Amino acid sequence: MALCHTVRGWLFDDLNDSLNEYSCGTIIASPYQSDFQYYYRGTIAVTKSGITCQNWSDRMDILEGDVAAGLGYHNYCRNPDEGERAWCYTETVAESTGERWEYCDVPECDSTCGSVDEKQADYRGTIHKTNSGKTCQKWTEQSPHTHEMTPENKPDSGLAGHNNCRNPDGGDKAWCYTTDPDMRWEYCNVDNC
Repeated sequence: MALCHTVRGWLFDDLNDSLNEYSCGTIIASPYQSDFQYYYRGTIAVTKSGITCQNWSDRMDILEGDVAAGLGYHNYCRNPDEGERAWCYTETVAESTGERWEYCDVPECDSTCGSVDEKQADYRGTIHKTNSGKTCQKWTEQSPHTHEMTPENKPDSGLAGHNNCRNPDGGDKAWCYTTDPDMRWEYCNVDNC
């Protein structure tokens, strides 16, 4: 299982979709939140058995009120009901379910990388050095740099009790405050996935 999350409250404009098909989704539950690919916003539009997904807008009963779940005028796999993983409705009966829906084969996130489309806000790995090799300051500490990026202020950003790189403010990529009094913060060398 992957150890990454996505940021709660992140909305997606499906009419301006520019994400690539290699985006990942997480399938974990943690003490902080459950995900089960609820925040997956990639463009995979076929089920695990290869059936093309039905457009969500064809199911207006489902679509209404579920924009935050990533539903819209597209047929990409999503998990609006926070079930086991991302899925979609199909035009034909799926053999695996005996119904007109099936799970999708959405890749799981890797805890050693962060999604490009989320600016690495879903990164939950253990890199704790900046690009220049400086050690990261713990998110729960206020020295040598005081800040407001705390687990209390950003509860869904994965900041609890460590000094690992994160992107709690929606910046360009994962970063951290440093333990160097002369360098407040710096980006980290986290790979994109």
